[in-house]
Amino acid sequence: MPSNRLHPLAVAGSLATLAVIISGGLVTATNSASSCPTWPLCTEALVAPATPMAWLAFAHRALVLVAMVLGVMGAAAAWRSPEAERWARLPLLVAPLLGLAEVAAGAVMVKLRLYDAADVSHLALALLVLACQVVPAAVLAQPAAVERLGGRAAREARRLGGLAWWTAGATGVLALALSARAIMAPTAAVLTLLPANAGGAVAMASLLASGTLWQTWRTRRADGLLLGGALAVLLLTVTQAPLLLLAPSTAGLSVGLGALLWGAALALAVVTMRRPVMALAPGRAQGEPVRAAAKAERQPSLLSDYISLTKPKVISLLLVTTAAAMYITEAGAPSLWLVLWTMVGGYLAAGGAGAINCAFDADIDINMGRTSRRPVPSGRISSRDAMIFGLALSALSVVVMLAFTTPLAAFFSTLGIVYYAWAYTQWLKRSTWQNIVIGGGAGAIPPLVGWTAVTGQLSIAAVLLFAIVFYWTPPHFWALALVKQKDYARAGVPMLPVVAGEAETRWQILVYSAMLVALSLLLTPLGAMGWVYLACAVAMGAIFMRYAWDVWRKGDQASIWGLYKYSLLYLALLFVAMVVDRAVL
Repeated sequence: MPSNRLHPLAVAGSLATLAVIISGGLVTATNSASSCPTWPLCTEALVAPATPMAWLAFAHRALVLVAMVLGVMGAAAAWRSPEAERWARLPLLVAPLLGLAEVAAGAVMVKLRLYDAADVSHLALALLVLACQVVPAAVLAQPAAVERLGGRAAREARRLGGLAWWTAGATGVLALALSARAIMAPTAAVLTLLPANAGGAVAMASLLASGTLWQTWRTRRADGLLLGGALAVLLLTVTQAPLLLLAPSTAGLSVGLGALLWGAALALAVVTMRRPVMALAPGRAQGEPVRAAAKAERQPSLLSDYISLTKPKVISLLLVTTAAAMYITEAGAPSLWLVLWTMVGGYLAAGGAGAINCAFDADIDINMGRTSRRPVPSGRISSRDAMIFGLALSALSVVVMLAFTTPLAAFFSTLGIVYYAWAYTQWLKRSTWQNIVIGGGAGAIPPLVGWTAVTGQLSIAAVLLFAIVFYWTPPHFWALALVKQKDYARAGVPMLPVVAGEAETRWQILVYSAMLVALSLLLTPLGAMGWVYLACAVAMGAIFMRYAWDVWRKGDQASIWGLYKYSLLYLALLFVAMVVDRAVL
């Protein structure tokens, strides 16, 4: 039956199209198309003595012919398989039409000698052909799930599917950006439609691929296929970064890897949407999902445990303040390449300090409900291994910051590691109720890192950014301490509620909140920010003070949790408002 041949034809077509793209990248990198002015046979390769460039162009055209034949066969099989699923038939029917358009673009490139201007459109059509073959191959390989999800499970599944498709789109843009770098004539008009900075395309794709992997681990960690696919997509994306160091004339060699990444990301997105969310328990009827108890029995993987040592949720807020500081300096918007490496170095530094903190605090964490399940106190990772991991990340962060940013940024990044991992963790946290006040300096350093990574020097505005985060820290953490004060008392940590009581803590929260809001308003009088930021700071500060007032006057759990949660949103939105203000003005 024709339907039985759909899947092998879709796979064969995908591989042939991928070979066409790889050979096309080599043709672009070596400018071999100019060696074959005849169309379509490239008779120059058949006449001795033929040059290697002519043979390369001939091989590319032969692969195009093979891919076209397979595409037509796939379309014919799809036409004769009306019972097949729509997403298995329609793309295969469209693929030959796109292939004809690709061949036509190649003919125009050769006949009119518009090699530079036509290369990107040529690759774009080839990527669409690849998509029209990869999607049916993935659809036919993975039957659609039959269970119906609801509530949180449905939301998490939609979020994962959305991230996977956004990642696929970003990898397509990345493949086109790499093709643009391979073109020898940067004045080609088509380049104005593509990202000017291929490093930015790598950064965006890497960020989305990381989010997909993280969401896959959170919701589908038991599914080895999905987890492995998400990891493979991330690794393929990150691998593109070193290729950007190649000269533009040889960057076409990476186009094939970009196409492979595009196909892998598409396949992952399709499988993610169709694969069952839950595995089947032994002895259960087909289609009956595993209950929450079975899910609770699963232990986190070793990879997830090591990732958790870096405290990614905390780092995400630190990186927001770092990135925002980079975009509000007097030097103007930084290159995306600099932003990417500053984010990588910042994550390594904060993650290394967090791992060292986990190694030191195992005796404290085991006595607190919210930390007792961490890898070190639960015994899944030893303190020694956590310490080695933290030191390795810290050392790597210093190398990254020195190599790709500025010496001053590397200094502040290293200072943040020492400040948090040793000064706060080993001394302040265990000895004084001022631990959060003085130790808040560690979390306030990231804006300095971002600022100096761009400018190489400090300014009053940068110091004020430090002060804002510094004074934000006590209200934020003391709100958490009010809720978890029994845990802190059991662990022997002298947090303010344990030492001075709830009433004094609520008053201190109000005082520090007032100082925080006042400091946030100083950026406009100093000339660092404009009226857009001031309006946002006033509005968000008023909400912050309302929460702090309710904590002082009422002191109930709802008010305290409200302040704690809003404080996270407040700091992120405040720094976003700075970037918006600078962009508008």
